[in-house]
Amino acid sequence: MPIQRIIYGAPPSDTPAGGVKVIYQHSEYLNSIGVESAIWHPNDESFQCTWFANQIKKIKLEELRPDTDLIVLPEIWASSHVSIFKDAGFKVAIYVQNGYLTHVNLNSENSNAIEEAYNSADLILSISLDTSEYLKNILLVNEEKIVPLRCSINHELFKTGEKQKIISYMPRKLADHSTRVVSALKGLLTPEWTITPLDKMSEIQVAQSLGASIIFLSFSEFEGLGLPPVEAALCGNYVIGYDGQGGKEYWKEPNFERIEQGNIQAFVQAVLARVSLINAGQIDISSINEGIQQLAHHFSKEEEANLIHRFIDRAKTLTH
Repeated sequence: MPIQRIIYGAPPSDTPAGGVKVIYQHSEYLNSIGVESAIWHPNDESFQCTWFANQIKKIKLEELRPDTDLIVLPEIWASSHVSIFKDAGFKVAIYVQNGYLTHVNLNSENSNAIEEAYNSADLILSISLDTSEYLKNILLVNEEKIVPLRCSINHELFKTGEKQKIISYMPRKLADHSTRVVSALKGLLTPEWTITPLDKMSEIQVAQSLGASIIFLSFSEFEGLGLPPVEAALCGNYVIGYDGQGGKEYWKEPNFERIEQGNIQAFVQAVLARVSLINAGQIDISSINEGIQQLAHHFSKEEEANLIHRFIDRAKTLTH
């Protein structure tokens, strides 16, 4: 029997995390085009994220059907969940949004659980070029199993606002690095500049803050893709900092300036150099518009939808 439903597993946590948001968005899109989809949150099956707007359908474990369902599991659960669903007769896909988490073995009884999970999974979904290369070169996944996907960003929400002399950053990312950089900058910036941490905010609040800031400090580390730097750039920020590996896909000047991870001095100096140019009126923000347009296309709903449809086509080839 062919696949009729696509069910996504996701951790029941309301802490802002781009990976869960992407899972929700993909499930919502599938339902919008007539492909039945739902979210399964183990341990709290009534849970639903509230930090961003969504209209997902939820499902309970007892409602899953091995003869019709494709179960899509996050990479962090590969070692613990793939074998359970495969043994129960399900078709299973692993959604790798961060290849740098694939080393985590949650199965204390099987030291080969990761390798076995990727070998037995029917499809491996990949969020970025860097992730696909990691899957092929490090995990030795058969390239024919890999299905590229992409996320979209709401360009109506993440857009340039009325710019102020604000530098923004997310303190939850590499806090020891950001603390050093921000501490140094506070003693070196001219008084009209403000550094704003984006913390404990809703998605709308983050977008509004990014719309007002002009420089975003990126402290991405081991990211499968890394959305905050993209969102900041779409909001008209000069993004300075770490690409997190996955960000290499879009990290292009003049919108982005790469800093070698851990080089705090270079980080601070790059920010001060940009501030100096802005203070002197030697930067025209419109110069980054071309890059913004390229990002808007790359992370558009149309590009996301094209790849989801390819995923659907691959899923339909799976039969029980």
